[in-house]
Amino acid sequence: MNEAAAENLRDISTRLGHKESALRDCLYDSLVRAATDTQSGTTASPTVLLDIGCGRGELMRLLADREFECHGVDLEPACVDMAATFGETKLGGFADLGRLGYGPDGVHPNVVVSSHVLEHVDDPLGCLRSAAELRADRYVFSVPNVLRSIRIVRALLGSPRADHPTHVFGWTRPEFETLLQRAGFEVVGWYPDRVTINPLSGRIGTQITRLISPLETRLLPKLFPMLTSSLTVACRLQGAGSAEY
Repeated sequence: MNEAAAENLRDISTRLGHKESALRDCLYDSLVRAATDTQSGTTASPTVLLDIGCGRGELMRLLADREFECHGVDLEPACVDMAATFGETKLGGFADLGRLGYGPDGVHPNVVVSSHVLEHVDDPLGCLRSAAELRADRYVFSVPNVLRSIRIVRALLGSPRADHPTHVFGWTRPEFETLLQRAGFEVVGWYPDRVTINPLSGRIGTQITRLISPLETRLLPKLFPMLTSSLTVACRLQGAGSAEY
């Protein structure tokens, strides 16, 4: 895919500035690492991906390039149409997975991903339990980090700015792990993205982001993993290593 096509993919529903695009790219880098990291032992050769809340198909595109068989579901028809370029994509959400043919009696994904979806739904625990019914080898979940550095910077500056008008839940890293455990998952690895310390937007914010990018993407995530922009985690089902599983 050329650069113009990739930029069009980013802008299907919202227009991201260069700074926002850089932050989004760091998220997808962490998702790819979480989905393909065989060191965690959750699966030796994942090939079939199901992206729940696939959006415009950014992750599907990246994993299709790695020879994954990609499937996606999303509640937005425009996103379904766009993501279909990179794999079979259907209209729906967590509650529709069985009806759409995913699960033990249908398409059986090796890897299930849901990124920046759970904070929007009314019942995140129920959604996670629906995903667990797919019996996949590896699960990757990502949500915004309530304690991410940029929120702390905004608080210190007295900014009342909200993250997103449709966010109804938020978690710190320990709270998110507790939620995953209640849903029947065992965490096998955390995958940090970016620790953002630049609160400025627009042209100046973009220039600063470019200047301090090595600091935000390499050094700070190693020093302060609890402050990353997203909480991205790889999981397996509890008891997946037992004889009865």
